Amino acid sequence: MRSCSIEHEQEGDLDVLHLAGSLDAHSFPQLETALQNLSDNERSRVILDCEKLDYISSVGLGALIGFARRARESNGDLKMVNLSDRIFNIIEMLGFHKILATMGTREEAVASFSS
Repeated sequence: MRSCSIEHEQEGDLDVLHLAGSLDAHSFPQLETALQNLSDNERSRVILDCEKLDYISSVGLGALIGFARRARESNGDLKMVNLSDRIFNIIEMLGFHKILATMGTREEAVASFSS
């Protein structure tokens, strides 16, 4: 499996993290660090663009749930967009779709932060 690369982009008060590759036990600390840096800078409105994400493990999803809960406590949220069917099915199978906000497109996620 290849590692995960993360590109960060800021759009107003939103932060977009573009994920590519595999998010598993070996690579999720990198994402955890990126999310912690946002949290430390009081940036709690985050969109994860998963268009180029090939794989996510339950460990990676667990880290995302923790961040999403903390973000919501700070009037923010974590929204996942552009999920492959395979990754969405993993999230749904584990029941995490009840906790993690998943949307079709980045535009939908941006709009949902505005409403």
